Amino acid sequence: MARVPTHTIADGVTYQCHPDHRNCTPRKSQWTISEPEEVNCFRLTWREGWVNDKAGWGLHLVAGRPAHLGVAQDHRTPVFIAKFVASGAQSCWHGFPADHSQTYDRPSDRVLGLWLLNGTLPPAKIRKVQKGEPCSL
Repeated sequence: MARVPTHTIADGVTYQCHPDHRNCTPRKSQWTISEPEEVNCFRLTWREGWVNDKAGWGLHLVAGRPAHLGVAQDHRTPVFIAKFVASGAQSCWHGFPADHSQTYDRPSDRVLGLWLLNGTLPPAKIRKVQKGEPCSL
């Protein structure tokens, strides 16, 4: 089994790109952005404080605007939100493309409020994400 590289994000915070979200594993969402872009997505999430305890949500920004970063578990539906989770006590995180139509993949109201406050997503998109409704970029 190949060793998964660990990226240092901040003091005591690391990130790993898990291969099951890149190798077409059934019922696993898949990244369509590169591994360095995935790591940068988490760096932005961490830097902006889009985290709660052991979960965080991120966006892949291109020229300051959210862009698709992967596909949902069906390997067809494009998604633009990433979910990051901390595993273990050592603050090692990993992430995957999240399908906001699933309750467990929706960003917290606090994170959605931050996205609204800084203009990352407009109010109409925030409402759709909150309700789990389809929303295009």
